[in-house]
Amino acid sequence: MNGFWDFLVRPALEAARARVVVEIGSEGGRHTRRLLEWCAIHSAHLHVVEPELRYDVDELAAAYPERVTFHRATSLEVLDQLGPVDAVLIDGDHNWYTVYHELKMLESVHRFTFPLVLLHDVAWPFARRDMYYAPSRIPPAYRHSYTKGGVRRGEGKLVQEDGLAPELYKAEQEGGARNGVLTAVEDFLLETDLGLRLEVVPVDFGLGLLASEALQERRPALCSLLDQLHTTEFLECLAAHAEERRIDDLVGLQGENHRARAELMRVSADLGRHQAELARHEVEVKRLREMLGGVFAELEAVRNELATARHELAHVTGSRSWRFTAPLRRAGNVVRSWERTAQ
Repeated sequence: MNGFWDFLVRPALEAARARVVVEIGSEGGRHTRRLLEWCAIHSAHLHVVEPELRYDVDELAAAYPERVTFHRATSLEVLDQLGPVDAVLIDGDHNWYTVYHELKMLESVHRFTFPLVLLHDVAWPFARRDMYYAPSRIPPAYRHSYTKGGVRRGEGKLVQEDGLAPELYKAEQEGGARNGVLTAVEDFLLETDLGLRLEVVPVDFGLGLLASEALQERRPALCSLLDQLHTTEFLECLAAHAEERRIDDLVGLQGENHRARAELMRVSADLGRHQAELARHEVEVKRLREMLGGVFAELEAVRNELATARHELAHVTGSRSWRFTAPLRRAGNVVRSWERTAQ
């Protein structure tokens, strides 16, 4: 949702005159920081709903006292306990069960003051396919058969290579009943009598804007903003935004490729040095083996002479035989020579 901030999210919040905002899904906190900067300027309050916050919460709380409340919980655990709210940004668990029940909960609490709702991921790939951060949180009756794997345009089944977001759990099949974020929104709209208007901006995984007729009447600027989504001027703005994102992604990929090539060259250079060092070691091992072969041959000769000497000694009594002492001296010389070589 962060990519929509300047040209859609911020203008929508201002047009709705939002003073109590809920952000469902915060993760790294980049969009949260933008929201808090905006809240500080407009004297608004932000509720951040995220079970697994991945940044320094205390830092933001200290930087924006009285402007933020953090809820370390899932949306369905706390959304009906926040009191009246003016705008809700839904970018949490991207599956039918969660999004559908988030909207139902907002309907039950805000029967006559349904807030402005902005929903991310209402376009491919999660418009018609559930994604589960934690599959165990979804009741089995609402949970599709799922696995990890990538998604690729034009392929209903998950792929194991060259796909998008392979690390996330997803429904194995795309489409069908109760499957995906946009499906959840459409099913909710079929059931509610609040007179809600849905606008979908189909770039950057899609942003949906949901506003009641009553809210549009109270906030004409919001109604005008939603009408402008169909104008040539907005479509030109959208095309420019999409092109900027495409170029940014291309530059990012080129940067990653450059870093990967540099790393490959470094690893190749290290490999070359290791191979050269290995070759030197192999030469040294060969030399030592040849040296040891000579030493073992000499020791074998000494062993044979000692065996002969012992045999002859068995027949000699009294003084040492010169034939016995000579092999001993040779054995000592061989051992000392080996000790110098080893050092």
